[in-house]
Amino acid sequence: MNCIHFNRIPLVLLLLSSLLYMAPVQSAVPGSGGLKTISGNIWYRERMMLPAGAEIDVILEDVSRMDVAATVIAQTSLKPEGTSPPYAYSLQYDPAKIQPNMRYGMRVRIEANGQLMFINTEHIPAFAHDSGEPVDVMVSRVGLEQGGKSSHPPKPDASLINTYWNPVELQGRPVTIGAGQRELHMVLTGRNNRVRGFSGCNRFLGHYAVSNDQLYFNQLASTPMMCFEAMEQEQQFLETLGSASRFEIKGDVLMLYAADGRSILRFEAVYLY
Repeated sequence: MNCIHFNRIPLVLLLLSSLLYMAPVQSAVPGSGGLKTISGNIWYRERMMLPAGAEIDVILEDVSRMDVAATVIAQTSLKPEGTSPPYAYSLQYDPAKIQPNMRYGMRVRIEANGQLMFINTEHIPAFAHDSGEPVDVMVSRVGLEQGGKSSHPPKPDASLINTYWNPVELQGRPVTIGAGQRELHMVLTGRNNRVRGFSGCNRFLGHYAVSNDQLYFNQLASTPMMCFEAMEQEQQFLETLGSASRFEIKGDVLMLYAADGRSILRFEAVYLY
């Protein structure tokens, strides 16, 4: 058996071999004060180009707590003029802001003419892959045509009452599917001002009061089932619903606002028949 005597290998070769076989890591960006990068691609299923002036926002967030709005760690914007998906992105962040045992996710929004066109509807872990692997994000369309405007005459606003409302954004984050792959929803009925729906794990009931653009929910109660993953989002959904004080409907979109004017819930009308 031949043996390799390391004391006979030139020091330069040893240094070169150590560099070649070093495991890939997220390295600091030169001249950026120790920042690291997350990169990947953004795409959607629709066969369409984004309109002129469209902007893509890529956001790294701390989503560890469901009872508060997500904390933005880093953010960047892209303007993909004249190109088609996938759209490559590179986001710099400060590793000192990343804490062990916390959850971090990627959020992507595409807007045109001040209106939301696409958003990711699933949680995308920011650090689930091996270091150096791309973090790709698929976004879903929210109902706008190319150019940020409908190619058809504007639809009449959906009715607040007796409409199946599907929540798609909660405190600035996409709403994930509930237990049993059931989507969250609510329906405000005209009889006795009752609201009912599914909050992710349990069915819920309650009352509402509406006057002009003022809307309040009270006496919200749910069934006592326990679920493995959906409980935190359910609790935040019901608490947020209970804090609403104003609403606005544009087409098939229902926005709820807190007393301080913040948008806290966004719903889309679903037509079952």
